[in-house]
Amino acid sequence: MSGEKRKIDITLDVKYSDFTEHNYSNCEIQSFDNSDLKYDYFFKEYLLRNIPCIIKNITKTWKCSQFWIKDDEINYDYFIDHYGELEAPVADCDKINYNTQCKCDMKVKDYMNYLKSKSREKLLYLKDWHLRRLKLDDYFYEVPEIFASDWLNEYAIDNHDDDFMFVYIGAGNTWTPFHADVYTSYSWSVNVVGRKKWILLPPGEEEKLKDPLGNLPLLFNPEQYENIRYFEVIQEKDDGIFVPSGWHHQVSNEIDTISINHNFVNASNIEIVWRSLQRNLNSVEHEIEEFRETPEFTSQCQLILNSVFGMDFESFIKFIIHIAQKRLNHVNKDKLVLFNTYHFQKNHIIFDLKNILKIIKLIKNHYLFLNNSLSPELAPNLLKIEHYINESIE
Repeated sequence: MSGEKRKIDITLDVKYSDFTEHNYSNCEIQSFDNSDLKYDYFFKEYLLRNIPCIIKNITKTWKCSQFWIKDDEINYDYFIDHYGELEAPVADCDKINYNTQCKCDMKVKDYMNYLKSKSREKLLYLKDWHLRRLKLDDYFYEVPEIFASDWLNEYAIDNHDDDFMFVYIGAGNTWTPFHADVYTSYSWSVNVVGRKKWILLPPGEEEKLKDPLGNLPLLFNPEQYENIRYFEVIQEKDDGIFVPSGWHHQVSNEIDTISINHNFVNASNIEIVWRSLQRNLNSVEHEIEEFRETPEFTSQCQLILNSVFGMDFESFIKFIIHIAQKRLNHVNKDKLVLFNTYHFQKNHIIFDLKNILKIIKLIKNHYLFLNNSLSPELAPNLLKIEHYINESIE
């Protein structure tokens, strides 16, 4: 990968400086060529507005486009030769248990032989494969510039933690159930080869699909519902799709398909993530309300929250502190470079810090903070970060 760093910055005026409301009434899914889509425009019109779009011609320079494809199909033998002994999670789309697809680990060579056979008795979908982490010296794709601001994977890489960078390989007719992404994060998905069909619902529309117990369907069938606003998108080879926070969606592979997928969070949607964390905590507290007066109530709620949401109150605060500290370091002349490529500039750093400051104020007003329910060192660290941010953006 080239050692040259690409500078990234934003130009925000009053119109965008405190943008929090999202209006989907006149939303349409636009399509752009990757070479024409500038970071600042995408940031203002799509990240801040939380609206999906299609980006074409992303993979032209990717190494995987050269080696993973042969005669416009998956190069099965390359995967067997280079990754065959690795294991990856594989979902059986025909086996459903508790409203989720059954999964098992499978050697990549065995999965590729399954794809090669063409006479398939099962619908198997290799998904959530952390190949980038397993092959740190193999830069088989580049994170598109418009998706460079990625706090989730920045934090994961810095802390040698589970990342949110995945390879998906699906046989034709495999599918992903109706869902919203982890943490209510953004996501992007780029097809290296193949074709997908997406159905996306603006936030709030999913409420119309819930049964009397509040459960969502495994798959959304438009013919079974009336007055549901949704978008259907066909994603071709080289196409990327940006899926905003809280947009429920389902995906099917129309032919054998490989995609690169990231979940990501940044200053534009961190408040959405915070609100979602609070909703999930409220739901957990309601579920075990009968134990509220017990000494273990708060800790048990956090354990359950971590299980259902993926993080708890304290891990969210640690995440915020880490990201804030790196941006403060940048203000003090320690350059912020992400994915070894993107060098973030002053306006972007200030925007990040201002939004982190907003989240800190919300945290300070939460009863867990006010009741001193955090680990002893966490609250003082958060208050220090708040102080340093206020000093840096005066």
